[in-house]
Amino acid sequence: MTDALAGSLLSQDEVDSIMGIFADAPEEIDISPVSRLDVTTDLVRRYDFHQPDRFSKEHLRTLRMIHENLARRLSLQLSTKLRTSVDVKLAYIETGPYVNFVHILSSTPSAMHLISMKPLPGRFLLQYDNRLGDMLVDRLLGGGGLPSNNEERELTDLEMDLLTSVSDDVMNAIRDSWLGTVELTCKLEEMLTNPYFVQVALPSDTCAWISFEMTVNGHGAALNFCIPASVLKPVTPKLSPQAWIAGTGQQNDEEDLGVVRRHIRRHVENMDVELTALLEGGDLLLSELMALEVGDVIPLQRHISEKVILTMQEKEKLHGHLGTHRGKMAVEVTDVIDQDEVEFT
Repeated sequence: MTDALAGSLLSQDEVDSIMGIFADAPEEIDISPVSRLDVTTDLVRRYDFHQPDRFSKEHLRTLRMIHENLARRLSLQLSTKLRTSVDVKLAYIETGPYVNFVHILSSTPSAMHLISMKPLPGRFLLQYDNRLGDMLVDRLLGGGGLPSNNEERELTDLEMDLLTSVSDDVMNAIRDSWLGTVELTCKLEEMLTNPYFVQVALPSDTCAWISFEMTVNGHGAALNFCIPASVLKPVTPKLSPQAWIAGTGQQNDEEDLGVVRRHIRRHVENMDVELTALLEGGDLLLSELMALEVGDVIPLQRHISEKVILTMQEKEKLHGHLGTHRGKMAVEVTDVIDQDEVEFT
């Protein structure tokens, strides 16, 4: 057995002879079949599946600066829209595979809006915590902005539609806060309540989870973004603090003031204002006032054709005449009261 094994081994002279052949003509021997493939760097790039594309510390630092600016803008816009105090603060930024964040989304019912940011590819997720959705809907319908007692209740289709107006303000804030890096056009693509139907990334794709704490009339709740790394990949070279500061520095104070004025005007022009017609000229005794009942007639010491004063927010603004229009009481505006004259008198 030992003799047969020894006979199959190469001697030192035979090993030296073979090594000499490799040393003399290495170009004639191709030991790598992969080297014969004709590929270009434009079609093939290296990818490590154990270490996929991630956000560096510099990228996260820039994202934090961008979204802190976004929080300030959103506070202003929503305070104007809801006509109450709204405070938005960036709570934290985390990164990880998308599957980790699906578990967060599925823990409680919530409203989820999928938004595209052209020219960036793909979509990102905007999630309203169920408590926050109740507060915003309540305030939009004229309530005090209080959360519901049943936190497990899903929002109805009508309530989801109402939240789209808030998403419009969120998209405006996103566009303004990213303006120093890239000019974005945001669009609401889809509204969902089931997190397992949300398709923004593969389970193993790296995403940035950006959480805001929003306080409405002293009640706080969470507003969350989930942005896949693939969405931000085209602007990755620009995600540095120096580049972002340089980009935002190009916007002067007048442009920022113009943005504020635009948002305030858009909301103020749609505000409801109470208009009151005052027809003065009647005297009553206190005993007569206490004895008034439904249907009683009070005589006025002036003719019906005389001008009445129209007030808005308890300030005299217009003059007019009383009348009817299509069977309803109406006032015909005759002239506008000069404010300088009112203050002088």
